[in-house]
Amino acid sequence: MSKQTIWQGRRVRPSTILLTTLTVVFAAATIVLAVLVGPGNPDGLVQVLRLGGIVTIGFGAGLAISVVNHRRRDRLQRETEANPGAVFVEAHATDSTLAELEAWSPGLGPRFPCDLGFDRNGLRTWSRRGEREGVLIATRPEITGFEVFDEQIPLGSTLRWGIAVRLAPRAAGPGFVRLWMIDGQPNHDEYAMRRTIPRIESALGT
Repeated sequence: MSKQTIWQGRRVRPSTILLTTLTVVFAAATIVLAVLVGPGNPDGLVQVLRLGGIVTIGFGAGLAISVVNHRRRDRLQRETEANPGAVFVEAHATDSTLAELEAWSPGLGPRFPCDLGFDRNGLRTWSRRGEREGVLIATRPEITGFEVFDEQIPLGSTLRWGIAVRLAPRAAGPGFVRLWMIDGQPNHDEYAMRRTIPRIESALGT
């Protein structure tokens, strides 16, 4: 196969194979160098373990992130194929999401992270256990629009971008629900969020 390799019954992408190989190679090289330096040279041993550990952990973290991203994209793609016309994203709550949902409709309380499905019926949360029907959060007429928002990541200057869903008045007033939404795009910046909104609106029929 040109883009993917079958490994133990699963599709393994070349990037995953490469990162796995690099992680193993640097871990093995660190061990070999540590043995060669030996305890007789404590300063050298510390330097080898420190540098080798940092590089190995870096590649290992990249591998983990790559695998998680691929599995997310595959899962969302499967859900989309099983529900033609719908758009699925993985949603994570911001610090205010649950309070915003509770203020709009007390007792609604979906669990996050979860998969959200948008179609002509409205917005639903979908279990990752293969359920055929999701749990309705808002009907199509109750979804009045979307906005992109950003928040500064703690202990850093980088901005994190998300999408706020505007909801029509219900039990306790209008809603403005902020969510981190992740779809199949490689980046989750402002540009990606603005590209996601038209896809959602199209699925809703707007």
